[in-house]
Amino acid sequence: MARKAGGETVAPSRLSMRDNIKKVATELLIRHGYHGTSFRHIADRLDITTTNIHYHFGNKEKLVEEVVRDYVTSTCAKHKAIWEAPDRSLPQKLMDVAVFNRTRYKAFNRGRKSGQPWSLIGRLRLEGEVLSPGARESLASFTDNVQAAVRVAVQIAYDRGELVTDAPLDDIAFLLVNIVNSSSVFTQDAGNFERLEQFFEAFSRVMLSAYAPVSRPDVAAQ
Repeated sequence: MARKAGGETVAPSRLSMRDNIKKVATELLIRHGYHGTSFRHIADRLDITTTNIHYHFGNKEKLVEEVVRDYVTSTCAKHKAIWEAPDRSLPQKLMDVAVFNRTRYKAFNRGRKSGQPWSLIGRLRLEGEVLSPGARESLASFTDNVQAAVRVAVQIAYDRGELVTDAPLDDIAFLLVNIVNSSSVFTQDAGNFERLEQFFEAFSRVMLSAYAPVSRPDVAAQ
């Protein structure tokens, strides 16, 4: 039976109790941050006791560490699939990232004119000093993994002839990684998702098109 807690409807789930706890914890951490999320908040959402959460995770630090690790792992896997796709151009991959981020944005924002947090990585980076070493390591690994995937993407683009022979591949990869890393903060500052999409499109037009071979206008126009 669905129930209401904190003004929100919580539907029954077929996940294990441990997974349900992590699912709710992830949502609350994105919405309210580390300090604004407690075992009591999670327990109320699931209509269980805090003792149940302690049984599965011990303490808040361990719960958050596992939630962060799982979130970073799944997000990195998605980025790897996008950036290392062999049949998509570099501009198309950047737009694929925008689509992926828009889906996550919409889960926490109504409409496109809102600046609520939507990324656990972006949210908890602001509270890194209170996280466990393991959680901080997971957050840091996101940048490393995205950097590796983006470098593969730039090399694929070069090998496919999307970029001129003297294109600054390292610089292009560096800029792309920083665009990805700043996406959640960008939407919060802008108060909407459209500005991020415009930023992605502008980068493709100005930077990527600038290094597209003259003989490949189809690439420059993407």
